[in-house]
Amino acid sequence: MNKKITHITVACYAHPELYPPILSAISQLAQKTGRIDVYTRKMLISKWSYPDNVYVGYINKKIYEGFGIEQISFFKKLIHFVTFVRQIKRSVVENKSDLLIVHDVIPLFAAYLICRSIKRQQVKLWYHNHDVIDRRKSGKFSLMGIASHYESKIFKVLDIFTLPAKERLDHFPVNLLRNKPIILPNFPLKSFYKFKTKQRTTSIIKMVFQGSIGSGHGLEVLIPLLSKTICKKSLELHLVGKIRPAYLKIIETLIKEYKVEDHFFYHGMQPFAKLPKFLSQFHVGLAIHKPYNVTYATGGTASNKIYEYAACGLPVILFDNAHYRKYLQKHDWTFFTDLTTESLISVIEKISEDYSKASKAASTDFEQIFNFEKVFNRAISPILENL
Repeated sequence: MNKKITHITVACYAHPELYPPILSAISQLAQKTGRIDVYTRKMLISKWSYPDNVYVGYINKKIYEGFGIEQISFFKKLIHFVTFVRQIKRSVVENKSDLLIVHDVIPLFAAYLICRSIKRQQVKLWYHNHDVIDRRKSGKFSLMGIASHYESKIFKVLDIFTLPAKERLDHFPVNLLRNKPIILPNFPLKSFYKFKTKQRTTSIIKMVFQGSIGSGHGLEVLIPLLSKTICKKSLELHLVGKIRPAYLKIIETLIKEYKVEDHFFYHGMQPFAKLPKFLSQFHVGLAIHKPYNVTYATGGTASNKIYEYAACGLPVILFDNAHYRKYLQKHDWTFFTDLTTESLISVIEKISEDYSKASKAASTDFEQIFNFEKVFNRAISPILENL
């Protein structure tokens, strides 16, 4: 393009505040353009303060919080998608967008439809993939299933392709790309986690898991430990995020079975805008991901919760496998478990024995290495300057 980027259209089917890396990207892009128009579905009440030159447009009026969006009819989902496509196209055409950024496969499908009806040279196309789609679990005639079928058809015209983990490249037709793919890790914004972490001294070790709550995170193994004391300290387990009623019932049954009701707390969904303050009240972050799918098997640079914990000065407990050790073993704030009782007790003891060292190391590494500004400026800024 060889000119200043004046307008960017961003398309994300899931609300940006449910995907913190999208907020990070918008924050950095807002500094490099005149205006950004973001189109999405209203899936929560917005609490985020977007930059002044960012407009967020919703394709639906009713808010579908939690898993509510899954309950609407296919016809209504189709209406949402058609509205989504129209709003994106209008933004691109009327604003003469220099750049169209689509997040994940449904917005990419929208871009595929749009780019067939406008002059291709009018807008550059950037596809960022957050999660690899398992086509076996996507209904063949569902919107996700249809969209995933067209994913590879647009790769040959992409100008930029980014994803958070290089291990996921094998799941995409990168041989069709005109430019090399770019790895953009899901690190948090340094400007957002700008407070100084206070030293913690307490007789309780408060462990927190935040994000999508379900099986595969070691919670069933952790619950029986809540009745124990480790290094003369009692344990608490705090959960924050979306959880399906059936799984919450399983957790509550275990809590009652082991009689640890006073050691367990479920906080529901918390606005991302308040996350730093919320996480700072805990001592240990849980980022245990059993690698039963591509997303969890490649979370070393893709699991934003790992680095959000670190940004708040929390040591982090991770699943012990080769992938997570490759990226995080050398750091003083990471601890690995195979999810046996003995392993969990051992890592909690290690954290407790020198908590201040681990906490300080987490904050320092975030500030110096694992922040979004650093990776964005290194990987993306030069690309944008040469579009």
